[in-house]
Amino acid sequence: MIIKNPSNPSVLAKPSSFLVTGGAGFIGSNIVEELVRLGHSVRVLDNFSTGKRENLTPFLDKIDLIEGDIRDEETCRRAVDGIDYVLHQAAMASVPRSLTEPVMTSEVNIMGTIKLLTAAARARVRRFVYAASSSAYGDQPVPVKNEQLMPMPLSPYAAAKLAGEYFCQAYSQSMGLEAVGLRYFNVFGPRQDPKSQYSAVIPLFIAETPIPKVKSGECREQRSGIGKLNNPAQRRASCPWLQQ
Repeated sequence: MIIKNPSNPSVLAKPSSFLVTGGAGFIGSNIVEELVRLGHSVRVLDNFSTGKRENLTPFLDKIDLIEGDIRDEETCRRAVDGIDYVLHQAAMASVPRSLTEPVMTSEVNIMGTIKLLTAAARARVRRFVYAASSSAYGDQPVPVKNEQLMPMPLSPYAAAKLAGEYFCQAYSQSMGLEAVGLRYFNVFGPRQDPKSQYSAVIPLFIAETPIPKVKSGECREQRSGIGKLNNPAQRRASCPWLQQ
């Protein structure tokens, strides 16, 4: 049974088993670190195409590491075996790359997610938390994005991540797998690649360097610290009232 902790609903009342796909990446490794700190059993699935082994080094002896690809069905079945909650962070996460490699982007972000969902449903995983993307909103001219907006993906990456949301909903409705999607905006924090185009703005802020203007000339953009992201990711796994 999943029990709400009244003092902190993001923490499960008893140790549970988690699978973090893409756990060697920036966001994934921060989630893994927090789960280990809280005393949970953690398994990581990563093919290290973009994730870094050194991100896991501090707690490597406290986790079960599977090096493999979410596009492989047998790997997915092995990864979810005995798991209570799946935190699916693995993805080919690049809009520019999706423009040059749209097929590969779709194979990883859509088919990889479907194969993991299938394995999770068959293994009777309690809940599947999906790392969706704010790119689903496109460039709609509203000051604050919210879930009531009609999705308007503008890139193969955005379309693929949105498709993952729909498959999560479909598996929840037709196969009894509880699934929740979190539409991440840009996230910053420890272990982020300083050369990444998605992190470059933070060093510029620190150095008080003028920010390059885009399109309308405005520089406003939503960014979240990794510490703020860990809590929602855990809460969506643990709260019994949150269902897709």
